[in-house]
Amino acid sequence: MNANNGIIKDDFPSILESLKVALEVILFSEKALIKLILNKKHSLNLVSLFILMLSLPVKGIGGKINYNIGNIIEAILLTLFFILFLYLLSPNKKISIGAFFRIFLAFEIIDILAVITLFLPYTYLKYFYACHIAWYLSLSVFAFSKINRVNYVLSTLIVMIAFFTVNLLPAIL
Repeated sequence: MNANNGIIKDDFPSILESLKVALEVILFSEKALIKLILNKKHSLNLVSLFILMLSLPVKGIGGKINYNIGNIIEAILLTLFFILFLYLLSPNKKISIGAFFRIFLAFEIIDILAVITLFLPYTYLKYFYACHIAWYLSLSVFAFSKINRVNYVLSTLIVMIAFFTVNLLPAIL
């Protein structure tokens, strides 16, 4: 906050500041988690970073570069439904849904590592994606347990229910 001639002006964080906070969050920092909960001015930057991460070309498990608008829209919808379903399963609704979205959109920064798939041989892609999803889910368990003040076992159960419901329900229907 800057005081300029008696006028108080709030500064919006730059996209690099939001990127720094998101990188701290994906390294399991509780301070960065609290920064995201308290500062709602990171929201637009995190949405921009989310769209940027989805626009990066990556190889799929089949070894081909799957880069089309349909995959991007599907990833956006699955991510938003996952976050919304986790919020609905949350036993502690003292945190706003906006703060919940900010935290989980910050986790999408790990998709920057998916650019490595362009240089990996086909045989290593399934191992990379297994580690990638495991890291994302462990971040989700970490954040869910800190936000709701529940133990990791219950958080893991809720996160896995939300993950499998959101990812398998469209395949069944």
